[in-house]
Amino acid sequence: MTEEKQNTSRKPVSRKKKKALFSAAVIIVVVTAVILVNIIAAVLTDKFTVFTADMTYMKVFELTEQSMDIAKNVGKKVTITFLSERKDYENRDPYCKQTSVLANELAKYSGGMITVDYVDIVTNPTFAKDYDSADNLTANDVIVSCGAKRKLLKVNDLFTFEAYSGEYQYIASSQSEQVIDNAIVTVTSDIVTKTAIVSDNSTQNYTYFVNTLNSNNYEVTEISLEKDEIPSDVQMVVIYEPQQDFSDDALTKLDDFLLNGGAYGKNLLYVPDTNNTSHPNLDQFISIFGVSVGDGVAFEYDSGSRYYESDYYEYLFCDFASNLYRENFSETKYTPVMTGVSRPIVLENKNAVPLLVLSEQSGICPYDADESWSMKDAITKNVCVMAQSSVGIEEAASTLMLIGSGDMLTQDYFSKVTGNQTYIMTMLADLNGRDSETITVADKIITDFDIELNAQTRFWIGFVLYALLPLMILGCGLTVFLIRRNG
Repeated sequence: MTEEKQNTSRKPVSRKKKKALFSAAVIIVVVTAVILVNIIAAVLTDKFTVFTADMTYMKVFELTEQSMDIAKNVGKKVTITFLSERKDYENRDPYCKQTSVLANELAKYSGGMITVDYVDIVTNPTFAKDYDSADNLTANDVIVSCGAKRKLLKVNDLFTFEAYSGEYQYIASSQSEQVIDNAIVTVTSDIVTKTAIVSDNSTQNYTYFVNTLNSNNYEVTEISLEKDEIPSDVQMVVIYEPQQDFSDDALTKLDDFLLNGGAYGKNLLYVPDTNNTSHPNLDQFISIFGVSVGDGVAFEYDSGSRYYESDYYEYLFCDFASNLYRENFSETKYTPVMTGVSRPIVLENKNAVPLLVLSEQSGICPYDADESWSMKDAITKNVCVMAQSSVGIEEAASTLMLIGSGDMLTQDYFSKVTGNQTYIMTMLADLNGRDSETITVADKIITDFDIELNAQTRFWIGFVLYALLPLMILGCGLTVFLIRRNG
């Protein structure tokens, strides 16, 4: 009996059964491997953003090369603080999600020099005690700090809003990457350029331009040239589209500012009004620089030099008339600089340098043009729309920067894909003795497709990878197993 039992227990496994067991083992190993790979990938993408991929149309969740360089070269410890829990902030809006992701990308590239914190000011009300009540901290704010220096970024700084249905607004685009980049540079830099913008007689909205200056480490204050003295530590004065002329006393203050006790070295940015407004005193003042503002407005007859074929006065492509301030422009990648409605600039001596001009088929439309006026007959070639000129001594000079169009400094021209911001901010940085490396990142727009991809589509991709694909492999394996078993 014992011998029979031993023989029975050692009965060899059939060849058919061995194949079945082997097939089952292979299926189990493959399914297990697929599940493990998905689990590991999920853990890695949660811990390390380098494993994520930005599939949005404008790559809104990726840093530009300039932002990466800023993060890599940060020389001081910087903290980016969101005044909400991370989940709450990112779920508030797709643009909030983008801002949070980009901040963490900056931290990733900084080698530990940048950290990102999330503080819920509702559950941590003591956080606001170190801030002025006028700051009016909210859960939508972001603070960039370095030691005692900090920059508060409000929601209007981070995003561009547009109105619809009258009183309602929506986020049209994000400028958070540029704003946070500039905030990092601001709080870590020891260089601040004091700037005064003249509020007298100006009814135009220069808020966007001033915000851009502030974000680039210019400390901008408003002054009344008629009532106030220009502070001695101001480096640059801005006169933006004045609607009326200035008094002799006001212009004497401006003259003393530029003379600077004989040391010169000061700068004046003048943007003339494009309406038919008379400024005889101001015109007389800038004539000492060998330039003047011409009568009428510039037009562009060449259709290839117009962004909109039917618009002869706005969104016109400019040509560089000088190599000045072009260091941030690639020779291989065309980045246009554009002007809106512009006064023509007349150069009257050799000290005046043309910077931007229109094409050879451009001209000037006078304010008093009547029905007999012909655009084709008025072509004068290469109308100048931006120039500079200096006065002073050999060792130092004070410079006038004359921009014929205030449109060039507005959000439409400054924040889009044109090179306006890059060119103008490079010019200002160079003339004010700063590093000419300016931070200019085009606004980013999240399309409806991007929103769907980042929410609903992401769920379905995860469902396919984590559930459907393993089940399909398992089903195929079981089918093969049953076929072979019954074969």
